[in-house]
Formats: sequence, C-alpha cells, structure tokens
Amino acid sequence: MRCLKITLKTHSDTRWASKYNAVHSLYCQFGGVIKALRDISTNPIFGDGVANAESILKQFDLEFAYFLVMWDKILNQIYRVNKLLQSSNISIDQASKMINCLNVSLQEMRDSGNEQIKTEAISICDKVGIKSELKIKRTIKRKVMSGENSSREDISADQFLTLEYYKVLDNMVAQMKWRFEQLSNIADDFQFLSAHSLSVTPVEKLKKYAADLAIKYNEDIDQEIINEIEFFKYQVKAILPDLNATALNILNAIKKYELDSTCPNLMTAYRLFLTMPVTVASGERSFSKLKLTKTYLRSTMSQNRLTNSAILSIEHEITKSIDFEDVIEDFASIKSRKIKF
Repeated sequence: MRCLKITLKTHSDTRWASKYNAVHSLYCQFGGVIKALRDISTNPIFGDGVANAESILKQFDLEFAYFLVMWDKILNQIYRVNKLLQSSNISIDQASKMINCLNVSLQEMRDSGNEQIKTEAISICDKVGIKSELKIKRTIKRKVMSGENSSREDISADQFLTLEYYKVLDNMVAQMKWRFEQLSNIADDFQFLSAHSLSVTPVEKLKKYAADLAIKYNEDIDQEIINEIEFFKYQVKAILPDLNATALNILNAIKKYELDSTCPNLMTAYRLFLTMPVTVASGERSFSKLKLTKTYLRSTMSQNRLTNSAILSIEHEITKSIDFEDVIEDFASIKSRKIKF
C-alpha cells in the first residue's frame, strides 16, 4: 500500500523482538493503516476485502489506541534489554544489573505512566478521525462463594483501562523477578570477585564469601581459595591500575602476571563465572545454523563432518582469519602417496 512506508510485521509467540516489531510498526503507521482500510472499504474492486476492512475499522477505537500505546512503551523497554542480553560479551553480573534496571523502569511506568498513555491515545484518535470516547461500561463478574449473595460490580470503561494497565505491569514485574531470581543469586555469589569489592571489602568478609563459594561449587573449587583470596586482595592493586575492571580483565591480568599457578582456584572461579550463559540465545543460534548447514544436498554427510561444518559456520569470524594455504599444505602432506627418499 502506498499509505504505508514500513511493512506491517507478524509476531511470534517465542521471540520478544517480533512482538515489539509487530506492535511498533502499527504504532508508527496507525494513521496510514486507517487510511488504507478506509480506501479499501469504499472501493468495490476489492470484493470481500471491503467487508473485512469495515470489520477491522470498527475495532479501532480509543480502547485499541490505548493498548497499542501501552504495549509499544512496555515492549520498547524489554526489546532493548533483550538485545543487550544476547551479546556474546555480556557477563552475569552485567545482565543482573540490566534486568534490575528494567524492573525499576517498569515499576516507574506502572506508578506514573497511565495518564500519559491515555493522553497520547486520545491525541492519536483525534489525528486519525476516531471518536476519542470510550463506548460502554464494563461489568466485573465476581465468583460467588457459598453463602454469599450474587453481586456485580459496575466500573466505568476508564477504570477498566486503568485496572488492565496495572494488571499487566504488576504481572510483568512479578514474572521478571521470579524468572531471573536464580541469575541474581549467582551474580551475588561471585560479586566479591569484582575489582571494586576486592579493594574495599575487609579480608575476613572476603574469606567468608570464598568459603561459601567453595562449598557451593565443591567439585571445581576447594577450600584453598580462602588463602588465595587473602593473597590476591593485596595484589589486585598492583596488577590492575583500573579498579573498575571487569571479571574478564581480571582473568587476563592473572594470566599475564602468571598468577594462575599461585591462585588456581581463584582462576577457576573466574572461568566459571565468565562461562555461565546469560541466555540460551547462543544455543538457539547453533541449531538455526545447523539447519542452514545440513541441506537436502548434504543429507548423506557423516556426523563428524556435520559437526565440523557447523563449527566452521558458527565461528565464521575465526574461519575467515585462517590461512588456508597452510591448511591445504598440511592436508596434502598427510594424504601424499609419494615416497620420499
């Protein structure tokens, strides 16, 4: 349609990005969609599309505009954090802070954003020529318990929108806290290994945190980490000029100054922390890449070749940096049938 600059998107039940793209494309082009539907509904050349367009237009009212604005603002916040969480370089502590900040922003939106959304929805309706009035009152039906009289609580349509707004955000904040509770606990377990904590936390507290960590991850870390953390606390200022360094910077500094033999348990703790996945996005990408690698033309390849092909495809940046002349020469020398005298 010439009325639309961006194609309207469909949404997926499993991808937050698709939900935001679907809502945002409609939000940005709401006026254009209304115009296109009006053109279709008045043009008999579209046949059955005329009735469909008229039916859709009847659903576009102030209530629809209100929920469109509401979901665009909510999904905008979630979408941007979701993109950051899928980064390959993000650590658990950074992810935990981002999610906490997202919860704060949603809570602030819940406390003070309702009237702003109503105002914007009314403004959108006025621009596109939709009545900026709520149609009917809603009736809340409450389940009657034994011994109670039947009752109905009548509320205005405006109160209904407000209740739905609070219900959505309250449920979302509660779900976010529940789903990422374990992530937050893991970040707290390793918090004492940050450069700032090592520099300002007393030795006795650091030793207590290290002992708790050794108990929790007893298959990888032993109690010797208590002595290592006491030693490392006073060395961290020497090997790290920046006390805001990340866990990866600290691990690289340990390797650079050859402290891995002195503090093996500490190094294991940093490796555990940095290799714990924040999301399952990388695993899902691997399966997506596998579908692209194993086509119907490669249906007879062996498992070993499929695995190697998938690794080359997933790690394409490393693959591009390989000098294939050396690889070819190594392969030729292995397969060579000539006898050297």
